[in-house]
Amino acid sequence: MPTKDENKILEAEELREKMLIAAEKARASDIHIDPTEDALLIRIRVDGVLHVWAKRPLLEHENLISHLKVYSGLDITRHSTPQEGHFAWMPPATKPEEKAAVRIYNVRASFFPTIHGEAVAMRLFNRADLLMRLADLEFSDKDRALVQNLINYPHGMLLVVGPAGSGKTTTLYALLTELANESKNIVTLEDPVEYTLPLVRQSQIDADRGYTFAAGIRSVLRQDPDVIMVGEIRDPETAENAVRASLTGKLLISTLHASNSIGAISRLLDMKIERNTVSYALSGIIGRRLVRRICQHCRIPYTPELSLVEAIGMAPQDSFSRGAGCDQCEKTGLHGLIGLFEVLAFDEEIRRMIIEGASPQQLFAAAQRKGFRTLHEDGIEKVRAGLITPEELLKAIA
Repeated sequence: MPTKDENKILEAEELREKMLIAAEKARASDIHIDPTEDALLIRIRVDGVLHVWAKRPLLEHENLISHLKVYSGLDITRHSTPQEGHFAWMPPATKPEEKAAVRIYNVRASFFPTIHGEAVAMRLFNRADLLMRLADLEFSDKDRALVQNLINYPHGMLLVVGPAGSGKTTTLYALLTELANESKNIVTLEDPVEYTLPLVRQSQIDADRGYTFAAGIRSVLRQDPDVIMVGEIRDPETAENAVRASLTGKLLISTLHASNSIGAISRLLDMKIERNTVSYALSGIIGRRLVRRICQHCRIPYTPELSLVEAIGMAPQDSFSRGAGCDQCEKTGLHGLIGLFEVLAFDEEIRRMIIEGASPQQLFAAAQRKGFRTLHEDGIEKVRAGLITPEELLKAIA
């Protein structure tokens, strides 16, 4: 007979498996576990929207939190300060054909103290999704060619920018997959390492031990790299070290939280990086968003309200589609996510304007004269192609 403690462990394992299996089945990106005054609320995020999966007895909370901390390699005695960990999870095969198609998820777990107890947010990364190539991303042909040119530069800094959850990490991994070969020494600094890539030397940041992105960049330059990937530029020190590394003849790719490509320039200047340094270090900036895709199983044409059409800058005679709702999309008319992109490639005029103190509006106008296409314009093309609804585009550009 199992002891009381053993029963608690088994119950927590069963609940963890049920949550993860439900999340995978629903194509969820995140699981949220929140203690409230009288219940344990468990929600899953599907295509950017949170849905209640279950409400459990509050007495299960402490046992589940301890179990998830052990699973994530964290300290179960710490409750008053945030912790972050991760673990790998493989869904059980339910059909004979699934045994050959092994699916592995990296799960990033964040524990956060609240007035009712510790809340948990778990982000699920399907390792197969992190192995996308550049051709698999939803770039226009012109923007894909621009990106290919940018990663073929032997030096300079290429940034991928956007809000949290916009697919920046997926883009970085696609760029690394494109670059990786035996003739290049590629070194990454990641927090955490989401997936092991062939022909890439990957390093896990450990800020608690003083191994920060900024410190890592200084050390990695002594490893004779051709390409450096920095998972995220979070602070002025990391930004300063990153731009200096790119000026030593290395190709450096990284991410930055910014609303769009032009906004990323202002963000670096706000971090006290000199205009000259920004101008000559940057080779290009990729801006991206994720929006919900129309279910292609039940897509139908429709006519949206004129006010909506005008709000997104389209014309009534343009083509519009939506999902009617079917079993594939659980009657929502939406299934999966799709990227919106913009690519700003630097040239001598853009560099000169940055040095001379041009405003974001002036930089944007100059880029547009050279054919720069915004996230908004990419979205309009995807509305016309029947990939997204005008409502989703409006949310993305608002």
